[in-house]
Amino acid sequence: VDVVPTEFSVEESDRGSDFTAVDQDTTVNATAVIHTHKACEMQREECIYNLIPKVRVEPVKPERYRSKYDPNVQPTGTTFGVCGKTKLEGANLGSAQRYEKPASARGFGRLPAKPDPKGFIRKGERSASATAVVSKKPGKFTYSGQTRPPVVKKDDKPIMGLKSAKNFVTANAVETILAVPGYRAHAKNEPPQYMTKEDYGQVPRYLSQVKDEIERENSMIEEFVRQNHNLMEDDGRDRVEPMDERERLALVDALKSKWDHVNAKYQKLCHNVVFDTLGKVRRKETLEKELTQLEKDIQLLEKGHVVVSQNNDRY
Repeated sequence: VDVVPTEFSVEESDRGSDFTAVDQDTTVNATAVIHTHKACEMQREECIYNLIPKVRVEPVKPERYRSKYDPNVQPTGTTFGVCGKTKLEGANLGSAQRYEKPASARGFGRLPAKPDPKGFIRKGERSASATAVVSKKPGKFTYSGQTRPPVVKKDDKPIMGLKSAKNFVTANAVETILAVPGYRAHAKNEPPQYMTKEDYGQVPRYLSQVKDEIERENSMIEEFVRQNHNLMEDDGRDRVEPMDERERLALVDALKSKWDHVNAKYQKLCHNVVFDTLGKVRRKETLEKELTQLEKDIQLLEKGHVVVSQNNDRY
């Protein structure tokens, strides 16, 4: 920071005290201090002493730490590789005693010193024992069931020179002449005998079926006409029957639940003071009419004795 020297001037203070001016020697001393400070800064940046090579002190490397305990000893309380052993609480408990790892965990995470490049695992090598085809020698065939008769051996020789005195041509002709003619010969040479049939002189079966169908249709038509005639006669007089008590109570409960549902809708609409639209007015009138009709029906059914008319009249 450059400080520019200035002359100190004395002004009068509010108290009215008078101060004397600073001496000229004080101003000169301040200027000299500032120049000395600048010279020191320049000396730090550019100095001939900086050309002297500095001596580099190499740090002393301490010796490598080696534990006084055996590195082959398992950590205290470890449970690695103790599966199936009686040592349930872990290895090396209580003291740093040497404990050898089992053979199953001795080489865990370590590679052999010199791996063989030709000794890699082939495809299906580990599962060869499970998928290997077991070759069995063929055994003797044993069968206790019924067998066919033995065939003629290839070295058997039939008896040659046997002759028969039968004349097959004459024998066949005699058998054909003496044979009884069959049914086809009779049917071909003789005309059909209709009088010998089982259904001769009887009504054919298809005519009986047609007659039964006609009678069934006629009976259905007569029944339909009779029912229509009875309905027409019953229309002239009232047919009345009492309502079942269970049906009446169930109907009353259903009407009351219906009244509660409609009344809930009506109560939600009643808080409106102004019905400014035609839809609101019609909705309110519809709910009022429905509530009035439900109340009338409930009062009618609660009288106790209800008679139902088949002519859609209410009593």
